[in-house]
Amino acid sequence: MNKELKDKIILESLGLLDKKESEELRNQLPDSHEEDKMLASEMNNLVSLFPKVLNRSLDKMLPSISVKEKLFSKINSSGNKEIKNDKREFNFIFSESDDWIQHPEVAGIQVRQLSLNKEKEYVMLLLKVAADTEYPSHHHSGAEECYVIEGDLYAQGKILGPGDFHHAEGGTDHEPLYTKNGCTVILVVDPKDY
Repeated sequence: MNKELKDKIILESLGLLDKKESEELRNQLPDSHEEDKMLASEMNNLVSLFPKVLNRSLDKMLPSISVKEKLFSKINSSGNKEIKNDKREFNFIFSESDDWIQHPEVAGIQVRQLSLNKEKEYVMLLLKVAADTEYPSHHHSGAEECYVIEGDLYAQGKILGPGDFHHAEGGTDHEPLYTKNGCTVILVVDPKDY
């Protein structure tokens, strides 16, 4: 694997490439090795790691204090002014906040927007869906990713429960989705689809 390409793929997944570099990478990937394409896919689908992360003990995942100290020491001594002076805002949404809205087309679905990334063209939503609710057939302009937190979700002939994940590629058509007992899901979609 080309180290420079690997670094670009990782930086792109973290949102650290500028627009020109990002476009160059997208043009370069179709002609690259399968291993490079696989890395790009894995890095760009980080949401698919939710089930693995949520099924492990947090203590086993957190790095030790010495690892954190070395990491922050390296970051602070890197001399990279762009990273040090990054003034991106932090956004917090707390579970107690009352910012749910009714889905504009389907009764029984409450929506909370968690984030919107216009540059990478995705929106992350939290949905609370009432029992016996059906979402109609729909087309995906971009990829759709769904992680079930609680309840049941019937999708494409499969029953998903807590900890289950579903990915649909852009350009696909979804059959109606249904929940018998209600569910709470995290949904990542192209903003044009929502």
